Amino acid sequence: MRMRPKPLRMLCILLLLSTSLSAGAEGAPAALQDGPDAMSRATFSLPSGKALSGTTEHPAGASEVRVGFLAYSPPWYDGAFVDESIRYLAWRLPEYRFTVHFLSAETLEKSVAEKNVDLVVAPAAFLAFSAPNSLHELASIVSDAAPDSSRSLGAAVIVRRDREDLKTLKDLEGKRVAAVVDEPSPGILEVKREVVRLNADPDDFFGSIQTVPRLRMKEVLSHVLSGRADAGILRGCFLEDLWKAGNRTFEAEIRVLDAKRDDGLACRHSTALYPGWTVAATETLSQDAARAVTAVLLTKPTNAWGQFWTVSTNTSSYTDLMKTLRIGAYAYLREWTLSRVWNEYRPFILVAFVALLGLLAHSAILEMLVRRRTEELERVHAGQQAAERHAREMTERLDQLQRAGAVGQISSIVAHEMKQPLAVIQNLSRGTIRMIEDEPETLDGVSKAVESINDEAGRAAAIIDRVRSYSQGRSERREVEFSDALHDAVTQFRATRRGRLARIALGRIDRGVVWIDPLDLELIIINLLANAVDAAKNVEDPLVFVELLRIPGSAASEETLELHVTDNGPRISDDAFDALGKRLLKSTKPGGLGLGLSIVRTLAENCVGRLSFERSDGDGITAVVVLPVMHSKDVTNP
Repeated sequence: MRMRPKPLRMLCILLLLSTSLSAGAEGAPAALQDGPDAMSRATFSLPSGKALSGTTEHPAGASEVRVGFLAYSPPWYDGAFVDESIRYLAWRLPEYRFTVHFLSAETLEKSVAEKNVDLVVAPAAFLAFSAPNSLHELASIVSDAAPDSSRSLGAAVIVRRDREDLKTLKDLEGKRVAAVVDEPSPGILEVKREVVRLNADPDDFFGSIQTVPRLRMKEVLSHVLSGRADAGILRGCFLEDLWKAGNRTFEAEIRVLDAKRDDGLACRHSTALYPGWTVAATETLSQDAARAVTAVLLTKPTNAWGQFWTVSTNTSSYTDLMKTLRIGAYAYLREWTLSRVWNEYRPFILVAFVALLGLLAHSAILEMLVRRRTEELERVHAGQQAAERHAREMTERLDQLQRAGAVGQISSIVAHEMKQPLAVIQNLSRGTIRMIEDEPETLDGVSKAVESINDEAGRAAAIIDRVRSYSQGRSERREVEFSDALHDAVTQFRATRRGRLARIALGRIDRGVVWIDPLDLELIIINLLANAVDAAKNVEDPLVFVELLRIPGSAASEETLELHVTDNGPRISDDAFDALGKRLLKSTKPGGLGLGLSIVRTLAENCVGRLSFERSDGDGITAVVVLPVMHSKDVTNP
């Protein structure tokens, strides 16, 4: 603990100081206790040692130390201690000539930038706001009222005592406030920091801020007492300095809002505490001078008010203030940049990014699962459709077989029952012919007609016999010249009404013998011609083109005859094309039984042949019947 000087010694020092202050030293700083105009103009030099001893003069070549002293609203008793300390420096360091300039904050900041001062005496707020990188703190003031250099200044918010509506700082929201804003002392900024603690916006909290000129802090009291302002902001200890100066007329008329106690500062104040007055060196001060000044200040005895110099160890409170209010070095926080967004919201951005990745991954997995499930459902659906289609086809085939069986039964009945009437018709036609033969000259035309009736009746009887042979499993096959049978069938078909619906043209006709029932071959040809005419009859120039081609094989026994019947009818769909000749008893013609192509296929397959269809070069269809060529040695069961 620093020792207090003995009373006798202290009395001597005070007498010496009073002598120096009254001796009319060149430009004496009486302005510290006078009006603000005198203070703002004060500039003086201290002759080394003269103020205290009266005998020491400047040594030849003494170095000048330019001191920039921040002008402060009087009364200010810490200022008297600073003046005392500068005179003490002049006495202890006669090799230096100290020139003191009282400057405003703006002028002092400019002087530091232009390197016009070597030492700066100012509150820590000036170092933090105006020249954070140009000044280096040497020592700070402490006193009985503020024993901690890092917690020695605060701001006091005053209101009239009769304002019952203003109990706390929170009540000043939207109110008028008076303050000296041009002095970097605890004031408006420190109060705004307290507003932030109230979770309010410091920039919009007060209704208005009435600016009082610098060095005129007493006028803040006048604004409050006159009612021009609802509240006023003073530096901490300003009220106590006024009372020390003998001005106590307003003591009973004001009170301090949210007055804090037992936090390190004996003066009444409303805000948190901040570092106080300091002496700082600029880069123009030599290392020797800085070391000497620091050593003298730190060893200067404590005065009657308990004031002395020490080293401040914590200045983070102003860093927190600037960051919270986004001013000074942290003014960039008022602007939103990518860097600031990243720095302030990095955890949230990372969480959002991870969440986004999770959502994307979830979406991708969900899409994959949906696609996989969809494919499975499509396969199942396709299988169900195939099963339904197969079941439908089997049902249709069973139905067709039932109809075929019914037609077979009907055919047997027709063959059985029609045989006798046809035989009677034949007998009658033969008897009629014999009667006509007896008188040929009279009934010549009738004879021909009856002969035709007889021929057709015989043909009908042959068909019925053939149907009966189907049911009995018998077949009358023999060697048949395919080309001759083709010519006969075409000639016969052309004579019918259907045969006249289209032009029937013959192309290449090769000769060859096949082993088949002649009636079966005739049915094959007639049915193919009939189907071709039906397909082409509705076009502008219906045409049926017929060819018989002999196709050699690797051996003589493998030779085949191919009957090609081509129409120029309209193009049919792929489904209809695929169904050609496959469905029993399902005709594409109104009133048809659907037996034509089925009969052709059955008859061809019974003779080791086959029926197929091809799309022609145009829109029509070509029906192809392939039958093996018969050689005499191939006949084993005539």
